[in-house]
Amino acid sequence: MARLKFLAAISLAFMLASLAYSQALARPGWAGFGTASPVWWKDASVYEIDPHGFGGLTGVTQHLDYIHSLGTDVVLLTRIQVDAGHPQDIDPAIGTLDDLEELIHQASDRNMRVLIDLGTLPAAIDLTSIARYWLNQGVAGFHVNGTEQAASLRKIAGAYKGQRVVIGDLDPAAATTGDGPQLLLDARLGKVKQLTAAAIRPELEAMVPAQNLLVATDAPGELRSITRLGDGAHDSDIAKIAATLLFANRGSALIYYGQEIGLASGDSAAAPEMKWGSAPVETPPGTRRSLHPAPPDPASVAGQEADPDSLLGWYRRLIALHRSNATISTGPTTIVLDHDDQNVLVWVRKPQAPTYKNPPVVVICNLSAQTVHLSLTDDIKKLHMRGNFLRTMLRSDGGMGPLTLDSMTLAPFGVYIGGLGY
Repeated sequence: MARLKFLAAISLAFMLASLAYSQALARPGWAGFGTASPVWWKDASVYEIDPHGFGGLTGVTQHLDYIHSLGTDVVLLTRIQVDAGHPQDIDPAIGTLDDLEELIHQASDRNMRVLIDLGTLPAAIDLTSIARYWLNQGVAGFHVNGTEQAASLRKIAGAYKGQRVVIGDLDPAAATTGDGPQLLLDARLGKVKQLTAAAIRPELEAMVPAQNLLVATDAPGELRSITRLGDGAHDSDIAKIAATLLFANRGSALIYYGQEIGLASGDSAAAPEMKWGSAPVETPPGTRRSLHPAPPDPASVAGQEADPDSLLGWYRRLIALHRSNATISTGPTTIVLDHDDQNVLVWVRKPQAPTYKNPPVVVICNLSAQTVHLSLTDDIKKLHMRGNFLRTMLRSDGGMGPLTLDSMTLAPFGVYIGGLGY
């Protein structure tokens, strides 16, 4: 009898320890575990995936190295539930809870975090139970529609170790408080339907005063930016402009899967399939296999990996610049200039204390199909900044060397990013 009581006590202690362990969250060694980790979400690069177009949850896991190679920190999974009324049930069409746990584990090995999109939850849902269920699986946070639900989720997530983040949708009319979501998803650029400075500049200016934004140009259920803004002839160059709006500004940015290769909206409501382009080409019966197989589709990952000037290459260089240049990623000041008459979008990212080695950064986007000649001399003088030329950091036209402020030539749909020099 004593032995049975001893074993029962041991079993109970183990169960209680396991419960406490699971509610402590994540797992020891997983990204985000512990309380001393730095604030990771303020300038994060988020990669949003609908697993239905990505080969399911196992497909996401299999391509984590690719996602990580972009320079992204976070995977946000959308449409993983069967419906909003059953937010704890994973759609069997994309996998199982075991598949999700393996994805979280593999992502953590790459120092990446996994978030899930809860969408719009019914008011009658027990939000506490839902949140704890997913947090105990190891997710690092949520995106949810609805200000009140986002605030409630933050309180629940705040009881867990590791900095869990809650993303809520931006409501420009609502006041932002410290009790609300840590990040606000700003989809204003996703509503722009004209590639003109007059249409985009006001949206860029509206983002300037806000804090802790997660900026997006593409979203599930909406026309993708390349479909909305492309002209059929310069789509890749136009997509590079959209990428620049995301990553040449302060804060966090969201990529909706495939936009980094120019994946367009499909003809149906279904999620378009990610184009990998690495599958072998079938040889028709009775024909001789070519000694020189056709190159991969240039609209696919494999096709763009082989092209350093591709849209995919631009995303990688741009994200790397965002991560390495503190003026771009965390500088306190953004000044948007008005060159609408030339259909040119220009903004300046200014550090707290500009110096020769830490200068303001100027971003220029030609939104027209014509070559543009531009002078920024008067603009820089009015801003009381010192400089007469720009040192090239990144440009999309393949050109070399600096640009003088009083006489700059921009290629059609060209992007130029440079540090102010003197």
